[in-house]
Amino acid sequence: MLIAALVPYLVVCFCAFPFADDFCFGWTASEHIPFVQKILNQYLLWNGRYTADVLVNVHPLVSGKIIYYQLAVFFSLLAMPVVVYGFINALQMQHTPSRSQQRDTPLERGPNSLALIVSLFITLFYLNYQPNITEGIYWYIGIANYHWGNLLLLVQITFMLRASSATGKGKIALHAASLLLLVVAVGFNEVGALLIPSLYFLLFVFNLRIRTSDFRLSATYCAVAIISSAFVFFSPGNFVRANEFEGRYDLLHSLVYSTAQTLRFLAQWMLNVPFVLLSAIVVANADRFKIRMAIDYRILLVAMLFVVFAGSFLPYFATGILGQHRTINYVFFFFILLWVLFLLSVSERFSLYDKLLPLKKERTVLVLLGVSVLLMAITGNGVKMLSDFKHGKFRKYEAGFYQRQADVIQNPNAPIRKLETIPATFTVVDVRSDTTFWVEKCMKKYYLETKMELK
Repeated sequence: MLIAALVPYLVVCFCAFPFADDFCFGWTASEHIPFVQKILNQYLLWNGRYTADVLVNVHPLVSGKIIYYQLAVFFSLLAMPVVVYGFINALQMQHTPSRSQQRDTPLERGPNSLALIVSLFITLFYLNYQPNITEGIYWYIGIANYHWGNLLLLVQITFMLRASSATGKGKIALHAASLLLLVVAVGFNEVGALLIPSLYFLLFVFNLRIRTSDFRLSATYCAVAIISSAFVFFSPGNFVRANEFEGRYDLLHSLVYSTAQTLRFLAQWMLNVPFVLLSAIVVANADRFKIRMAIDYRILLVAMLFVVFAGSFLPYFATGILGQHRTINYVFFFFILLWVLFLLSVSERFSLYDKLLPLKKERTVLVLLGVSVLLMAITGNGVKMLSDFKHGKFRKYEAGFYQRQADVIQNPNAPIRKLETIPATFTVVDVRSDTTFWVEKCMKKYYLETKMELK
């Protein structure tokens, strides 16, 4: 059921087409200048996202083939359950069952089945209730700035966890890889550049307080994260970009609106039936997870609130507006992971898994899991996708995209017309039939100056 529920999201990857910033970066990435100069142009003149600056300059549109764009989106989405699965295994959130358990409890059959189920549920919930799935999953610029940032940070933490149990040269190699990935992960966007150093600073303080042998190591991670973050926030391009927004740096406005947005999104995510059902299952079956939560549940709760708050605060403070919810997409991923860890910690602290015995019965668990999957198919982004398939909107969207492309190439001086049909799944930033609008100018620059026709 989980795989069947995820398949439509993968299929839609091949219905995605470039829009807005894609044409801007497709044009700049096609310029006949050194690759390093392309990256420096972004870093010095627009933003400090040094990792994302590299990725946007290897834009699939440089090839002139839509299939490369769609494959980039497809494999980015496909990578998510794989990365989450690796992270859960690193946390040892499942135990190796005995032979009798393998016969009696299908949910635990095989050493990694629980990790697989959890990773698929996390992926499905993330996709279904993501605030802006278009810019989060189906847009190359979105995945280059945010989605890959989610995945790379999780891979980095996975390497660090693996290193903690390794020995000898393997331990050194894993920590070296983890530190390198840490530098890469910080460079995707400003929210990550705030949250990641905060995470490693807390780890440093935690190790300092309990005086563990990992004190120097945690200090190294903290220092690398902070230095990497400085390269993001203090880049010349960030100051140039900030001047484009008149409402920036209003602290009171940012605090008030960020608090309201935090409450808004927490309510949207938590006040739905699948969320409640899945949370109850995790609490009741926490003893199946082979992990002891060293971090107090109250710290995890504060971290979760801070993560969501940061996703709103930084855009408000830097620009005066929240924008297209790209940063909320980014923090939603970590909200889900922190929520699962919070539930495990609460269940362990108050022995709730011994008090919710009815929810431990396998038949009950399977029914609740099945109901959750079905509900996610008819709510959130799932129901939008089903409606788009039913009314043939993806097919009409594709036909309209190619027809408009032909019009731009044949009549370069005419205003670009808006698309007549845009699927509900795709909240694209379209043209305005205004020759001065930046989307229209980027589209014309791509088609007319690169002399490419997307196929």
